[in-house]
Amino acid sequence: MLIACFRPYRVCALRPGLAAALLLAAALTGACGIAGAPDEGAGGAPVTGTPARAADLADPRAPDVDGTARDAPHVYTASILPAEQVTVIAEVAGQVIEVSVQVGDRADAGDILLRLDSTALEAQRAQALAALQAAQAELELLRVVADDADIEAARAAVAAADAAYKSALAGPAATEIAGVEARLRQAEAAFKVAQTAYNQVAWNPAIATLPESRRLERARLGLDAAQTAYDQLVKVSAPDAITAAYAELAEARARLRRLEEGAEPVEIQAAEAQVRQAETALYLAQLQLGKATLRAPIPGIVAQVNIAAGAMAAPNAPVASLISPEVKIVIPLDEAKLALVHSGQAAEIEVSAYPGETFPGVVTTVAPSADPTTHTVPVTIRPTGDDARLIPGMLATVRLVTE
Repeated sequence: MLIACFRPYRVCALRPGLAAALLLAAALTGACGIAGAPDEGAGGAPVTGTPARAADLADPRAPDVDGTARDAPHVYTASILPAEQVTVIAEVAGQVIEVSVQVGDRADAGDILLRLDSTALEAQRAQALAALQAAQAELELLRVVADDADIEAARAAVAAADAAYKSALAGPAATEIAGVEARLRQAEAAFKVAQTAYNQVAWNPAIATLPESRRLERARLGLDAAQTAYDQLVKVSAPDAITAAYAELAEARARLRRLEEGAEPVEIQAAEAQVRQAETALYLAQLQLGKATLRAPIPGIVAQVNIAAGAMAAPNAPVASLISPEVKIVIPLDEAKLALVHSGQAAEIEVSAYPGETFPGVVTTVAPSADPTTHTVPVTIRPTGDDARLIPGMLATVRLVTE
């Protein structure tokens, strides 16, 4: 039997005769450790190593790279975060007419958070709807096969438009001009008489109730009507009247041709394209109108309300914030310990708000890549119990027990 005395970088093998003395010296000085060694007859080689520690003797499991046992807990400190957080943004401008939630309220997905004034958006939608209806009616007219009554009516319209065009070319007759001019002179004379009578009683404080006031008003209206009739007949530009009459004639002829020959394929295609364009415009108007009502995108708790009723909301301005009831903790795991942590691993969570109490958790996600600067891997832990006492913003201590 050999007794080995371990010193840094030295190992000596002693014969049995000196064993007792050296054992006594080792016990007194504490400079040596006693370890069993194989018999010389077994051909054992001398043993080398570092000084034994008390922890090594008490726990023979191999230490980790940082000196802790492989199943010892790894402790991390990090803030508790909401599992999901969404900022609600106003997509259209408008005055806030209603705020339906307060901070701390719970909201389901789709619940109304606030409403904006949608008067202008509703008018735009009505305009887009009217444009769509007009485009659809035009398309239907092109597709309808005209009967004899429609064609006869269209021919009559062409004849009337042609007569109006010829009349515009000829201009007003001399007798017409004389007639409207005479009516204008009569109206001017009547107005002067009424004005003279009114001036004679204008001093009276009750002038508005006197018959002279009413006669003057009637005379003024008659003069305005006579002047308008004269202007339309005499002062209207002849080229303008001819142009307008010709446009009406051309439209009437085109309508008659369409009824007699039917619409061309290209006309139908153009009308169909106008219908599609009007449908898109209506969809966009409806979409903008829907944005005037802001709804919760996720089920959660209202964490912030950044606007009040009566205020103006600007596009892309945050108006509220929602957080999910569930929480998570993200810790930076040293890449050297990555092999010791996996998804589904148990964890223990402690917060200073509840001293001495431990909340169970589990590793849900181990990031697939490490931070090249810190050489750490984000690991997500979520509490497994339904405990609402763990709220975002708390500082938590997380213990991971590696396998």
